[in-house]
Amino acid sequence: MRPIKLTISAFGPYGGVETIDFREATDAGLFGIYGPTGSGKSSIFSAIAFALFGEGAKEEQGIGTMRSDFAPEALLTEVSLQFELGDKRYFVRRIPDQARPKSRGEGQTMQAHAAWLFDVSEIAVDDVSPDCCGTPIAERKVSDVVRHIEELLGYGARQFRQIVLLPQGRFERFLVSNSKDRLEILRELFDVSLYRRLTEKLKADAADIRREIEDGYRLNGQRLQAEGFASSDELGTGIASALDRYELSRLTVAETTAALNAANSAFAAAQAQERLFGEVDAADAALKVLEGEITEFETMRGRKSKAELARRMADLDNSLADARSRHAAAETALAKAAGEATRARDAALAATVKLDDLRSRERELDGLARKIDELDRHKQVLVDSSERHRQHENALSALNGAKQAHEQAASDHQKAEQSFDEKSYSHAVAQRNTVERQRLIGERDKLKRELDSAGAHLRASEAAEQAQADFEAASTAALDAQARHRSAEEDETAREHEFISAQASILAERLEDGMPCPVCGAADHPQPAQGAGDAALLEKAWRGAQSASIAAAKLDREAQSRVSSATATLEARRATISDLPVPRRGMDEIDTDYRLAVEAIEELGEIADVTLLAKEVEELRERKLTTTTKLQQANSALSETTTAEAVARQAYADRIASVPEELRAPAALRAAIEATTGELDLRKKAIADAIAQQQSDQAAQIKAEAAKQSAQVSLKDCADEVARKQAGFESRLVELDISEAVYRSAIPDIELIGELEEAIAKFDKELAGARGRLSAARNAVGSAQRPSMEPFRLNCAQAQAAADEAARNSAGARQKHQSLVDLQTSLADELKNLQDLEQSSGSLRGLAEAFDGQNELRTTLETFAIGAMFDQVLEAANLRLDPMTGGRYRFERDTVSVGGRSKRGLDVRVHDIETGRAREIITLSGGETFIAALSLALGLSDIVEMSNGAIRLDTIFIDEGFGSLDTENDAGTLDQVLQVLQNIVGERRAVGLISHVPLVQQAVPNGFTVHKGVNGSQIEIRMA
Repeated sequence: MRPIKLTISAFGPYGGVETIDFREATDAGLFGIYGPTGSGKSSIFSAIAFALFGEGAKEEQGIGTMRSDFAPEALLTEVSLQFELGDKRYFVRRIPDQARPKSRGEGQTMQAHAAWLFDVSEIAVDDVSPDCCGTPIAERKVSDVVRHIEELLGYGARQFRQIVLLPQGRFERFLVSNSKDRLEILRELFDVSLYRRLTEKLKADAADIRREIEDGYRLNGQRLQAEGFASSDELGTGIASALDRYELSRLTVAETTAALNAANSAFAAAQAQERLFGEVDAADAALKVLEGEITEFETMRGRKSKAELARRMADLDNSLADARSRHAAAETALAKAAGEATRARDAALAATVKLDDLRSRERELDGLARKIDELDRHKQVLVDSSERHRQHENALSALNGAKQAHEQAASDHQKAEQSFDEKSYSHAVAQRNTVERQRLIGERDKLKRELDSAGAHLRASEAAEQAQADFEAASTAALDAQARHRSAEEDETAREHEFISAQASILAERLEDGMPCPVCGAADHPQPAQGAGDAALLEKAWRGAQSASIAAAKLDREAQSRVSSATATLEARRATISDLPVPRRGMDEIDTDYRLAVEAIEELGEIADVTLLAKEVEELRERKLTTTTKLQQANSALSETTTAEAVARQAYADRIASVPEELRAPAALRAAIEATTGELDLRKKAIADAIAQQQSDQAAQIKAEAAKQSAQVSLKDCADEVARKQAGFESRLVELDISEAVYRSAIPDIELIGELEEAIAKFDKELAGARGRLSAARNAVGSAQRPSMEPFRLNCAQAQAAADEAARNSAGARQKHQSLVDLQTSLADELKNLQDLEQSSGSLRGLAEAFDGQNELRTTLETFAIGAMFDQVLEAANLRLDPMTGGRYRFERDTVSVGGRSKRGLDVRVHDIETGRAREIITLSGGETFIAALSLALGLSDIVEMSNGAIRLDTIFIDEGFGSLDTENDAGTLDQVLQVLQNIVGERRAVGLISHVPLVQQAVPNGFTVHKGVNGSQIEIRMA
C-alpha cells in the first residue's frame, strides 16, 4: 500500500483543512516527517490508520497521538485518504463519532460514525473529491468498509500498526523480553495456529482414548460387582444355578393353570343362570317406566287434534292480517300527502312575497350603475399620473441609497480611527516587550540547561536504585526457582520408581515356575517383585510429576536469565551515574526559577514583529484619511437626493388630488370597482331567481293537492276490504266449532303435527314390545332358583392369584438366567475391544505427547514452527545489522542445556566479532540498541510480507530513535543507517522517517515539516 493524498478536515475550536500530498515524497523512496518534540509528528500516520480502520492512535502502540483537530467537540471532522495498491487506486473517507448542532431547534446531537470506500483508478488524483469518487465498494456502514480494506491489504489494524509502522521503543522491548513474551508477539505476526490446533486435537484425542480405556476396565468390574460376582468364573456358576430355578418354576405354572381353568368353568355356568333372572328384572322395570308415560301421551294426542283444526284457519287469518296492513299504510300515505300539500302552499306564498320585495327596490340599480361610472373616471386619472409616480419612486430609491452610503462611510471612518489608535498602542507595547523578552529568554535557557543536568543525574540515580532492587529480587527468585526445580526432579524420580514397581508387581503375579519371565527370560523366579497401587493412576501421577519438573526447569532457566539481565543493567546504570556531573543545588529550586522565567515570558504574550507593526500603523493612518474624504462626499450626495425626492413627491400629489385618498392605490380602486359591479350583478340575478322560484313552488302546490285526493280514495278502499276479510274469518270459526283463543294457542303446534304423530306411534310400539319382553323372560326362567355368585367369584380370584404368582416367578427366573448370559457375552466383547483399542492407539498417544513438548527437546510443535520462522527473521535482520554496524554484530538464537536435555527457545543475543563471544542485548549502548531494534523490525517486516502473499508493504514508517546515533563529522553511524534504509527502498517501496533530529532532516530533505503552534500543528511539504 502506498499513500497518495491525505486530507484532514475539522471545524471545531482548532478547525481547519490540512491536505498532505505524498506523491513526490514517496516517489523519492526515502522521505522524512520532521518537527520538534510534542508537535504531533506521528499524527500523519495516526490519520492514515484512522482513515483505513476507524481506530484512533494509542500511546502504547508507539505511534503518538492524534491531532487536536480530532477532539469530540469538533463539528463534522472528516478524514479522507487516497492510496495505491498494485495497479489500482482507492479512496477512503471517514467521519468519526462527534457532536453537532441539531437540524431543528437548539442544542446538540451525536453524529454517528460513517465511512465510504471507492475505486478511483479511472479518475485523476487531483480530481478525486467527495463529489467525484469513482466506483463505490462499500458505503456508510463502518464494518463493511473495514472488512473490504482488510481483504485488500491482507491484514487488520493491529498488524498495520506493528508492520507498516516500526515503533522503535516496542522493538527494543521485544529484543530484551524473554522467550515466553517473545512467543506471544510472534504468534500474533505469524499464523502458526494450524500447529497449535493440531497439537490440541491430538492431545484431546489421546486423552479421550486413554480415558475410554480406563473407564472401560473400571466399568467391567463395576458391572460384575453390581450382579454380586467377584470374577468371571463365579458368573458361570451363577448362570447354571439360575437355569435350575427356571426349570422348577415351569412345573409350578402348569399346576396352577389347570386349577384356574376348572374355577373359571364353574363361574361361567353360574353367570349364565344369573343373566336369565337379570333379564326378568330389566323387562319388568322397562314396562313400568312406559306405563307411567301413558297420561303424557294422551295429552299429546289432544294437542295434535287442535293443531289440525288451527291449520284449516291459517289461510283466512293471514289474508285478514294483510288487509289490515294495507289499511294502515293507506292512513300513513294520506297523512304524508296532507303535510306535503300544506308545505307546498306555504312555499308558494313565501316566493310571491320575496319577488314583490325585490321588485320594490329596482330603483337602487340605477345608483350602482352611476357609482361604477365614477370609479372608472378615477381609474383613468391614476393611469394618466403613473409617469410622475415612477419619477417619485426613483427619487425615493436614490435617497435611500444615499442614506446607506452615508451610514457606511461614517462606520468605516469610525472603524479606521479605532484601528489606528489600537495599532499605535500595540506598536508601543511591542517595542517594550521585545527588549524584555530577549532578557528573559537568555535567563530561561540557562536555567533549562541546569535543570536538564540535575534531572539526568536524578533519573540515573533512581534507575540505579531500581536496578539494584530488581537485581536483589531476581537473585531471590532465582534461588527459589532453583530449589523448586531440584524438588520437582526428586518427586519425578520417586513417582517413576513407584510406577515401575507397580508394573513389575503385575508381571510378577503372572509368573509360573518353569515358564520364562517376559522381561528377562529366566525360568527361575527366586525373588518376585512386590508392589501395590493402581498402575494407571501411578502412571498419571508420574506424568504429572514429569510435567511439573519440566515447568520448574523452565522457570529456573528464566529466573537465571533475569539475574544475568539485571546484573548487566545494574552495572550499566552505575556507569551512567559516574559520567554525569553532580548538581550544585536541588531540582525543586532550579525548577521554581525556571517556571518563573517561563511564566514571565508567557505573560508577555506572542512574539510581535515591531517592523511589521510600524508598517501597519502607517497603512492605518492612510486608511483613516481616505475614509474622511469618503464621508464628506456622502454628506453632499445625501443633501442632493433629499431635495430631489421632495420635488417629485409634490408633483405627484398635485396630479392625483381629485382622487379620494382611500382610492389612490390601484389595488384599492380595482377592488372598489369589482365590489360595486359584483353587487349590481347579484341584485339582477336575485330578481331572476325569485321569478323562477315562484313558478316552481306554484307547480309543486298543484301536484301535492292531487296526491292528497288520491290517498283519500285509497284509504276508503282498504277499509272496505278489512271488513269483508273479518266476516269470512269469524264464519270459519263457527264452522269448525273452535274459539279464537283456542285457535291462537294452537298456532305454535301447527308446525309440530308431524313430530307429534311420530312420537305417539313410537310410544305405542315400545309399550307393546315391553309387554312381550317381560312374558318371554318369565317363560325362560321357569321354576329354577336364583344362584349366589360370591363363592364362585372368590374361588376364581384365588386360583388366578396363584397362577399369576407362578407365572411371575417363572418369568423372573428366565429373565435372570438370560441377563447373566447376556452379561457374560457383553463383558467378553468389551474386554476384547478395550485390548484392541489400547494396542491400536499407542502411536497416536505417543505422537500427541511429542507434539505437546514431551520430547528430547522439550519443545511444542507450535514453538518449533515459530522458532523456524524466527530464524528467518534473524537472517533477514542480519542483512540490515551487518552494514549498519560495520560487520561487528550478528543476531544469534540461544540453545540452553538443562538436565542433559536441550531446549530450543526464542532468546536472542548478538555475536560481537571484536570479542568473539555472544553478549546480551541489554549490554549494547543506546545507539547500538536502536540499530539492533531497527534491523530486527525491518527483518520482521520482510519476512511477514514474504510469508503472507496478501500483504504488500509499499510504504513503511519508522518512528524516532535517530537521536541516539552518533556522527563523525556528520558521517558516522547515522549515515550508515540512512544508507541501509536508502538501499532497501527499491523501485516500489518507500520508507518514511519520523524524527526531530536536524541531521536526519539534512540527510533526507524530501518530506514534511510539522510546525507546532498554540492552536495545533501545521504541516508543510519540503522537496529538494
